[in-house]
Amino acid sequence: MLNRALSISIIAILFLLSLQAVWLFRIIDNEKSTFRKQTEQVLRDAINKELNTRLEKVGKSDKFSVTISNNLPTEPQYKNKIQSVSLKNNYKDFTKFTFEEALQLAYKNKYPLNLDTLSNYFSEFLTKLEKPTNFILTYWRDDKSVVKEFDGGYTTIPILFSFFDLSIPLTSSNELMIDAKVFYPSTVFKGDLLIILSLSLILTIFILVSIIIQTRMLFKQVSLAKLKENITHFLTHELRSPLQASITNLEVGEMADAKTAPYFLGKAKEQLYFLNGLIENILDINKFEKRQAPLNKTLFNINEAIEPHIARHNVESKKNVTITTDITPGQENIYGDQLHISNAIGNLIDNAIKYSNDIVNIKISTKTDGKYFHIAVEDNGIGIPKDELSKVFEKFYRVNKREHSQKGKGFGLGLNYVNWVVKSHKGKVLLTSEVGVGSKFTLLINNEHGKEDSAGR
Repeated sequence: MLNRALSISIIAILFLLSLQAVWLFRIIDNEKSTFRKQTEQVLRDAINKELNTRLEKVGKSDKFSVTISNNLPTEPQYKNKIQSVSLKNNYKDFTKFTFEEALQLAYKNKYPLNLDTLSNYFSEFLTKLEKPTNFILTYWRDDKSVVKEFDGGYTTIPILFSFFDLSIPLTSSNELMIDAKVFYPSTVFKGDLLIILSLSLILTIFILVSIIIQTRMLFKQVSLAKLKENITHFLTHELRSPLQASITNLEVGEMADAKTAPYFLGKAKEQLYFLNGLIENILDINKFEKRQAPLNKTLFNINEAIEPHIARHNVESKKNVTITTDITPGQENIYGDQLHISNAIGNLIDNAIKYSNDIVNIKISTKTDGKYFHIAVEDNGIGIPKDELSKVFEKFYRVNKREHSQKGKGFGLGLNYVNWVVKSHKGKVLLTSEVGVGSKFTLLINNEHGKEDSAGR
């Protein structure tokens, strides 16, 4: 249910982010479109002013004649007098463009377009528009081009499609043409748009943070629900079972004769010891979590923490158990709490035997890499599924596989205790396992204090 709610929430938030992205894209595209239209008009104005500048340079003695009509001749006609023109019925088609076109053609040889002047006017008009930027102008004349690049050092937008192209024909035949490559200035995104973008960015960050927080909260709720389930199972089975067994054995022992009564009393005592050990483990772990259990760290031989468990299982085990050790010579000493480290190793050995078949092979090896003292316990047991590996160290957690339940009962505290012992020594636990092959637990005990201690002796 929680996973479904999380999925719906993420989909809804992503949908809102998509809408916001589309909205922002349209706003940005609209601003860019407006700038393109303004730039095109500014370039036309700059072309006209450049043409007027050339006209002003014409001396009074430079008399010329230009025939203007709707259909221009191939070459302009130069004469020593002004030629009169009869528009007749073509006056409706006579426009400002045809007049300017005629002037461009008339001047293209004697007074050609000055690209530097045009570039200066274009830059000046863009500055008046409060949107100065860099650009490249290309003047095409009879299929030949002249390029002028203007770099005013203005800040442009360093993103994809950061420029646009303009083409302004100076003649209807495209014989003369101005091409412009204009870069979008950063000023396009100033003012109200900058505020909108800033608020949008803040909103996006807020939404992403909300997703992360919500995801963590939901997973925490899932973990708490699972923990509650495990605690309920623990209270109803692990505590009730030994109590019920003890009561039953005591009741039967009361009715039994003198010969059989001790047997039932012994069984009741065994169950009560089991229950007492369970409660002690819970108390120890709680002390670790609250940091109320100080560690008694000393420099000791790791064999002293391993050999008692080997001896115990050689006597008590009902399975065919073989435990081998591989202790690196000269690296037997470890700095830590001997009691808790020994209990952690014993817990791993107990689990290896419990969750294995009748023939059990356990290998215990140690080594040191300077920073950590490695204690590895490897078995040939039934293994742990990959999806359970990260959960087995949680309090009250038990692998939910039928084979694990059949092999032996536990209360989900042993590996949690092992993890706390290692963490209290500023170390970590490594776990590798394969179903049907076995598991390997490696305890990394921080050994830096051990070096300092041994150095001071």
